[in-house]
Amino acid sequence: MSLEAVKNLQDLRMWFLVSQVSNKELYMIGVLAILALVVVLLTKQLKIPIVVGYVFFGILLSISVVEHFPFLSTTQKEWYAFTVESFDYVADVSLAFIAFTIGSELSVKILRNLGKKLFFIVILESFGAFLLVTIAMLAISKPFYLAIILGAIASATAPAATVMVLKEYNAKGTLTSTLLAVVGIDDAVALTIFSFAEPISLINASGAGHLSITNAFLTPLVEIIGAIICGLLMGYLSVKLIVKFEEKTKKVLTLIAAVLGASALAVFFDLSPLITNMAVGFAYRNFATKNPGIADYLETFTIPLYAMFFMLAGTKIRIMAITSVGFLIMALVYTLARIAGKIGGASLGAYLAKAEPKIKKYIGLGLLSQIGVAVALAYTVQRDFINMPQVGLLVFNILLFTTAITEVVGPMMTKYAITQAGEVHENS
Repeated sequence: MSLEAVKNLQDLRMWFLVSQVSNKELYMIGVLAILALVVVLLTKQLKIPIVVGYVFFGILLSISVVEHFPFLSTTQKEWYAFTVESFDYVADVSLAFIAFTIGSELSVKILRNLGKKLFFIVILESFGAFLLVTIAMLAISKPFYLAIILGAIASATAPAATVMVLKEYNAKGTLTSTLLAVVGIDDAVALTIFSFAEPISLINASGAGHLSITNAFLTPLVEIIGAIICGLLMGYLSVKLIVKFEEKTKKVLTLIAAVLGASALAVFFDLSPLITNMAVGFAYRNFATKNPGIADYLETFTIPLYAMFFMLAGTKIRIMAITSVGFLIMALVYTLARIAGKIGGASLGAYLAKAEPKIKKYIGLGLLSQIGVAVALAYTVQRDFINMPQVGLLVFNILLFTTAITEVVGPMMTKYAITQAGEVHENS
């Protein structure tokens, strides 16, 4: 590192100290903690999923809303925006534990029993959303590179909201098991689709370069396999250790070290932290010689983490950013095409696999939530389309706007599905 770079880092550190940035972040954490309690109290009274309340309050705290508050100065608004954006690591940590939770629900026995049913549902709902959104964008005269990248992002289902609703209502049954398996594997499929689609989109948009088997197929395949191997190794080693411990402190620290350590390794080797931690969770479920005894600990310390995650996700939804009728039409077409692809594809897959009637009827309703992986992919588009910033901005705005819909409708539909299927066992 050059002397100039070191000096810049020292100047930045001094600026953080003088500006008391840590205090401003502490204020924000305090506000979010208080609002989380308010959300829990209100949603229990209104009998709606807690995650809906988190996202709704997050929207009220979004930068696009706060910047219209007349009692705040320009400096205060800028500081607020800076503070909110500085919490991006919360999403990374939350998604790591969410991925672990999903992986821990995927036993070899469940996957073997689901077999063909799981394969048909995942493939058809993922590719259904991808194809319908791509075709819909082309139908309203959007360029191919934009259509295919939005289609790829549309294939992702955010597991966080779905898992949280299932846990909140203590859902158990064949629909719940199938839904957990689908949202767990869905993101691996979505990441694969995106890994293939983005190089094509970049080449089409820039008019330069060429598409090869290496950058369109081999590289993403190696990254996915590498993430699985990394996660399984980390999970195997840590679960063999954790079952030997009896003390709560040792168990909790081993679990946290495994999840965050896997995330760090994934980032270091340029792998997917999501797939890596799903593999860690899978190892905990299938390689443990006895019950690791971590379920209660995991649920307890992730409550505030998930609350912050969903509220901060809500703050990124720029509800005031609707600037034209054209944007509204595009966002609405994207949303409707994605919903049709998810529900239609999942139901068709369940039908072809001869699944139970309740799975055919309701499985698609649990796949509508989008925030998390899709937003992470939108960030990737912004980074990779650095020479065409308008593309990244448009994709990001569409994702955030449509997320305002899916993150309210999605959890409500998941609750409706498990209720109609008779799989709710809500604790009193």
